Amino acid sequence: MTVPSRPRVLALLLGFWPNNDANGPNQSFRALATALGDEFEFAMFSLGRPPGSLGDIPHGWIETGFARARYFEAGRFGARGLRRALLETPHDLLWLNSVLDRQFTLPALALRRLGLIPRPPLLMSPRGEFADGALGVKPQRKRVYFAVAPRIDLWRGAVLHATSEAEAADIARGDKGRHEILVAPNLRAAVDAVFAPAEDGVLRVTFVGRIVPIKQLDFALRALALVRARVRFEIVGPEEDAAYWRRCQAAIGDLPAHIEVRAVGECDSAGVLATLARTDVFFLPTAGENFGHAIFEALSTGVPALISDRTPWRGLEAARAGWDLPLEAPETFARALDAYAALPEAGRALWREGAQHKARDFMRASGAEEKSRAMLRAMLERRPPGRR
Repeated sequence: MTVPSRPRVLALLLGFWPNNDANGPNQSFRALATALGDEFEFAMFSLGRPPGSLGDIPHGWIETGFARARYFEAGRFGARGLRRALLETPHDLLWLNSVLDRQFTLPALALRRLGLIPRPPLLMSPRGEFADGALGVKPQRKRVYFAVAPRIDLWRGAVLHATSEAEAADIARGDKGRHEILVAPNLRAAVDAVFAPAEDGVLRVTFVGRIVPIKQLDFALRALALVRARVRFEIVGPEEDAAYWRRCQAAIGDLPAHIEVRAVGECDSAGVLATLARTDVFFLPTAGENFGHAIFEALSTGVPALISDRTPWRGLEAARAGWDLPLEAPETFARALDAYAALPEAGRALWREGAQHKARDFMRASGAEEKSRAMLRAMLERRPPGRR
């Protein structure tokens, strides 16, 4: 199979609507398309806005500066509209950024299986969907899907993309070795933010993530209830699970008076960076991450991260970059916050420097750009699966 000099990569990204560029996979795709744009021609389909929201969406193709983009209205275009768009968009590689997404992934897989769209090489990035924490959310529905998909050969010809060896092990276990797995770490651009010290002595703690159970905002609130220092806690992220957010709001109402909480809501990338620049500690006790884009962004901004031990970011305390702690005891998280609050400014400066070093060392050692290039090249050399 002859690979064009500048092959066309079409990525289907569920949530890359305007002003939602702070989303981790979106940041990774932007960085990859920017870094490899001279070698590959990138295009993307995405939703033009979150489901249920109001407002206009862009029509036709628009140029983002790193890829051509076409937006669709959630729940309105359907399989027929997606088929028409895929037929109208020449591409040498189709890249699905979920194995569970019902807006793009499932219709695209069904159309492909039925032979209703072209079948170039297919790359699927689960983005942590095979991790134990993710599988524990709506587990019955996922068990049914993962049992039925291989029986109907829905993933025929697909290659699965893992962003780490740990995620590759999760995928192999969940997929039972049916499909090839390629490992290429997430690519991230350098972060440039100037730290702004607090003026009132309050410890500024920030949570950045979707308001869903796997991110464990409720756990963070339980830990904060045990903190003795004065804390200003900012919550940045979309409220995707209304019932879960109501439980978190109840927990906020029970916090002691010296813990101040402010919910910011969804924020674009520039807004997240501005928030991190005035943050002392990043707090995300997640139940599982295949990479942890927000963790990387915090560390690279110079913000020590207080996280669970269920991410690739380990050994933080030894590097004076934060703490990766087991989730069994919220009091250990509280003790870490109290200890950091007691540090003088000179001591905190060492931790900020350690955080930045940790992020730089991680990305340098990952070889993300080289491995991403090799992954795309390897995919483009494949022949599309034939009909049975």
